[in-house]
Amino acid sequence: MSKPEIVRVNKEFEDEWPGSSALATELVINLVRAGDVLTAKVDALVRGHGLPSATSLVVLEVLRGEGAPLRPSVVADRCFLARPAMSSVLDTLERRGLIERTTHPDDRRSALVAITKEGTATMERLLPDLHRAEVAWSSVLSERQQATLIRQLGVLQRHLQQGD
Repeated sequence: MSKPEIVRVNKEFEDEWPGSSALATELVINLVRAGDVLTAKVDALVRGHGLPSATSLVVLEVLRGEGAPLRPSVVADRCFLARPAMSSVLDTLERRGLIERTTHPDDRRSALVAITKEGTATMERLLPDLHRAEVAWSSVLSERQQATLIRQLGVLQRHLQQGD
């Protein structure tokens, strides 16, 4: 497998695409590539622990961290997932015995979702491996560089969430 390189656009890029910025295009392409690589690494790790995806990891962590049942809509909001996508993830986790859904006691039309003992045990086995992997993945950057990158990504995320 060849070493991934930073993607660069050709020097005529801005002439070919008036109003563009070669730097902005390179930034977006390289951020997407880095995100894809990290997502693949997290997916591989969580699948090794019996979870179907990184998304299922996030859902279980929200439920584990809450320590109490939540409405599916609350879980979806905390995971930044659309409700139809959340429903599919919850169906899969429920079939695997990692979560359970019950009727909300105050609103019979609504459900609550809770992590099961098996779900908690899975997370307790997985999280130490994940956190060690995160250290390894980010070790190419100093702590100062990591902190700077986090701040800069926060600026970009806030801007993207506010719209153009």
